[in-house]
Amino acid sequence: MSSSDPPSSAVSPVDRGTGGGAVASGKSPNPGVEPVGRGAELRQLAGLLDAARAGNGGVLLLQGEPGIGKTTLLDAARGMASGFRVLGAQGVETESVLPHAGLVQLLGPLRELAGRLPPGQGEALGRALGWSAERGPVDRFLVAAATLSLLAEAAEKSPLLVVVDDLMWVDPESASALLFAVRRLDQDRVAVVLASRPLTPVSGLVEGLPTLSLAGLDEDGSRHLLGSAVTAAVARRLHAASGGNPLALLEVARRMSAAQAGGGAGLPDPLPVGDRLGAALDRTLASLSPAAARGVLLAAVHPAEADAVVSSALTAEGLDAGAAVDEAVDREVLREESGGGHGFRHPLLRAAAVRRASAGERRSAHRALAAASPAADDPVALWHLAHAADRPDENLAGRLAALATDSRSRTGHASASAALERAAWLTPDPGQAASRRAAAARDAFVGGDMVRTRRLAAAVLDDRLAPREARAVAGLAQGMLEQYAGSVPAAATLLAEAVDCSDGAARVPALTELALTSFRLGDMEAFHACATRIAEAADGSRADQRLARDFTTGVSLLLHDQREAGQALLRSVVEQSADLTVSEVPHAALLLAMAAGFLGDPRPAMETGLRLLAELRARGEVGVLVSTLAIVAAGRAWLGDHVGAFADAGEAVELGTHLGYVADVSVAEETLAWQLAARGRHEEAAEALVRARALTDRAGTTAVAAHQALTAAYCALCRGDVAAVVAELEPRLDLDGGVGAMGEPLGVAPMLVEAYVALGRGEDALDLARRLETATSPDAPAHQRAPVLRTLALAAVDDDEALATYGAALAAHAEAPELFETAHTTLLLGSRLRRAGRRVEARERLRQAREAFAAMDLSLWVERSDAELAATGTTRTPAAAVGDALTSQEARVARLVAEGLTNREVAAALFLSPKTVEHHLSSVFRKRGLRSRGELIRAFARVPGNGGEHS
Repeated sequence: MSSSDPPSSAVSPVDRGTGGGAVASGKSPNPGVEPVGRGAELRQLAGLLDAARAGNGGVLLLQGEPGIGKTTLLDAARGMASGFRVLGAQGVETESVLPHAGLVQLLGPLRELAGRLPPGQGEALGRALGWSAERGPVDRFLVAAATLSLLAEAAEKSPLLVVVDDLMWVDPESASALLFAVRRLDQDRVAVVLASRPLTPVSGLVEGLPTLSLAGLDEDGSRHLLGSAVTAAVARRLHAASGGNPLALLEVARRMSAAQAGGGAGLPDPLPVGDRLGAALDRTLASLSPAAARGVLLAAVHPAEADAVVSSALTAEGLDAGAAVDEAVDREVLREESGGGHGFRHPLLRAAAVRRASAGERRSAHRALAAASPAADDPVALWHLAHAADRPDENLAGRLAALATDSRSRTGHASASAALERAAWLTPDPGQAASRRAAAARDAFVGGDMVRTRRLAAAVLDDRLAPREARAVAGLAQGMLEQYAGSVPAAATLLAEAVDCSDGAARVPALTELALTSFRLGDMEAFHACATRIAEAADGSRADQRLARDFTTGVSLLLHDQREAGQALLRSVVEQSADLTVSEVPHAALLLAMAAGFLGDPRPAMETGLRLLAELRARGEVGVLVSTLAIVAAGRAWLGDHVGAFADAGEAVELGTHLGYVADVSVAEETLAWQLAARGRHEEAAEALVRARALTDRAGTTAVAAHQALTAAYCALCRGDVAAVVAELEPRLDLDGGVGAMGEPLGVAPMLVEAYVALGRGEDALDLARRLETATSPDAPAHQRAPVLRTLALAAVDDDEALATYGAALAAHAEAPELFETAHTTLLLGSRLRRAGRRVEARERLRQAREAFAAMDLSLWVERSDAELAATGTTRTPAAAVGDALTSQEARVARLVAEGLTNREVAAALFLSPKTVEHHLSSVFRKRGLRSRGELIRAFARVPGNGGEHS
């Protein structure tokens, strides 16, 4: 059944015989008459539709209290959508436990287009919606990507209007998939209008969407709604008493006597407004006969089109089903639907029917519907039995646990979590109940439901009698949630408890997460302790545990100056990863990227890393993808692939924000800020830094986030504010000794010395440069020795000493080619040569720097090189030129097209629509003056051996 606002058959809210005016914020009783008092809202909807017709997709969320007119505006949007194909779905509270029920409603009419979806997406959507007999796991982001692709495909033939009412009751799987899709359809002919009450379970998912908050009608609108059957004075009093709530006005008007309407008697008291609106609806339901009331309750609790099942249940109870339904229609509780069957006149009537029934009546209704269901093993029938139960029942609990297993493999983890939670409630044995509740928490985390994860995990962790194994599962689930999307210090506590509740190899997953958490917090001793325990407990025959063991032990050895042994183990991680898939070890890409970072040379890991990234995309493993993209972006930048780094960081921010991630998104935001600053986009860089700081504050890691201070200082350096560089980095010397982003001693010194020199603080610069030299081991990797030498050269007073030291720095750079750092050193050398009066040599170095920066797409540094060249008296424009800077998303598209992917393949890889890819590709062609895909491929050609692209 579906539901809607007041019936279109109503010709007047007061007097059905008068042929009165339009229903406020409701369907017009007369064709061509628009809803009353909603001119501004209708214009906004018309603008949304017009933009979609022109190929600029958009979304609008209507929010407001019950009865305010959300559903009617959705109907108005349908009526305005001339030339559009219209798809709709209605959220129903009792359907919210059925996985993908909303998508089944919404996408069912598009099933014939499913064959055009990318293979992985098509298979996932087919399994999720029951369009395929194939069984297997369903990843929620592949379903989300498939939803996006299917809507985009439908919009190729005609503009598309997507209308979803009562979004707060749409099942989590469907809501997540739809909202992921609508945010990424901005270049497609798709208009999306959603309606929801404020402060709903989906509030986190809808954050940032264009929102229209609906208020009550003004006094003129209320008077127009009520028509001539009430006096102006009564209309004013009703407006004041109801706040202009349209449904409240309609409900009270239906119950007014002639004397009340004319002002000769007092108004009904209380008026049906706010909470009292429910009381008015209750009175409507109370007027039904017992048979009709029973039929309405059955329809309200059945989460599907209910006519046949309700009729069967009523007949089984000896009641006249046809008469019961007819009476409900006559009393304006139900209405006939245009497509057949019956629906509730208003969504609130459905909710009121459930609310006013006693617990026993609701259980009886569920029991009757289960008996009337066509198949006893149908999940809907099983849920009816689960809701009908009023005491523990292990048999029923076991069936729900089995349903959870099936749901996990067919429809998703969110539905598995719901089934396990109800199974836990029905389980007689407290220990088994806790175990099922812990498993529900784990599924909720994998499904991305943070609120549910916290609630379920807390229920287990607060239960002192819960088995250790259950506490371990719950602690790991909540600890991982806190690490990635909450408080990192809280994660450390939770994960430590999960470790203590585990034994043997079962401890390794929690220990691995605890090690990563300790690293985020800068607690290297805790990291070392985890590494030791992992080495003791790991099952070497399992690839995931072997990889975790070698990674954590290798890093621990490096941090304890056992460089050779540590590097050998980290090289082993790189080698092992070459033979792994993410299906075997989901976090393989993440550990590989981190291992390469500690080794100081991403080149050996890049080919494997790109393969694993592609596999993560194909599998829709977006959670791991976000973490990996954030780290791979740093690796790309290290190798000079700043187009790729900009692309990966931007993608990590977009996907991670949708997930609600915190720690990894903050790192990606910092990389994004670095890239924006290097392109001279200082305001955008500052905004990214503000977002990064807010995220590390939420994560509780700001105090230990040396990388954030370094990024902020770099952004200040780019905008020429060297005083801000000093203000950002000097406090780090006292806070943690000025360590760098990877824990290297005095890692803040290179930028701080550069700022000191620019401010004329030569003695401070020389003192800090010498401290850095002392703190860095002579046999340190080249990528650490090179900036030490550059810092000494910067601080040197004697030109000959400075120039010789710059030469040594460039020789060190050549051993570990960080192309930006090499170019930066070359620029500083050219500037020193110019100031020393050696202009010819200066021009050679400055041109080298300029060309390197241009190849990396770093336009601000190109401009600085040009300024230095101009100061040498150069008038000839260098050959290499930088076009308009690409956006992060344009860089992503260009990079994949350069690998030979078609637009559709790029769209599938980036979770975009083909139209969006086409739009960004056109921008790339325009900005770079390209005329063909072949020219683009050459312009973004791979650098041999490192897997990066240069523009």
